[in-house]
Amino acid sequence: MLSLLMETERVIHLNPDAAATQLRRAISLLTADSDSKPSQDRVTGRLARWQIARVNDFIDQHLGRCIRTNELASLLSLSTSYFSRLFKQTMGITPLLYVTARRVEAAGQYMLCSECSLSDIALRYGFCDQSHLCRVFKRETGLSPQTWRKLYSGATPRRRKASMPLNTIQLHDPIANHN
Repeated sequence: MLSLLMETERVIHLNPDAAATQLRRAISLLTADSDSKPSQDRVTGRLARWQIARVNDFIDQHLGRCIRTNELASLLSLSTSYFSRLFKQTMGITPLLYVTARRVEAAGQYMLCSECSLSDIALRYGFCDQSHLCRVFKRETGLSPQTWRKLYSGATPRRRKASMPLNTIQLHDPIANHN
């Protein structure tokens, strides 16, 4: 390919017809090459691991406030719609549901090691109020926050790890399925 292009450059002023023929050959080779094997530069339709890590770090640092999809998209310099599509393809759920699941998981863990009221925990993890926390927590885990706390906070630290559901919210694992 390189020799073809170098030859084209050499003859372009001397013989324009020969140069045009050489360029057509180079173009057809490039077109055939790009059609036959996927390029590493092509978009895979999924977020890369570093992108997932950046989004997770941002979410973890900002759980206490409203997190909008356009903020997450701008972290990766993507449009909101494109980010949403890639995120759902990678994670298996929408960004909004993912943020909610992360909030519930963090609130659940905090409930087990804190005596704070549910209303304080709700505000700490970005829920509007205690009622909002209770409604979303029960929808995601199947248990009310009070029941969760009673079931798992009484366990000793060793028993808590063994008896507590580690992943109450089933999320798609992008790392396991991502090349």
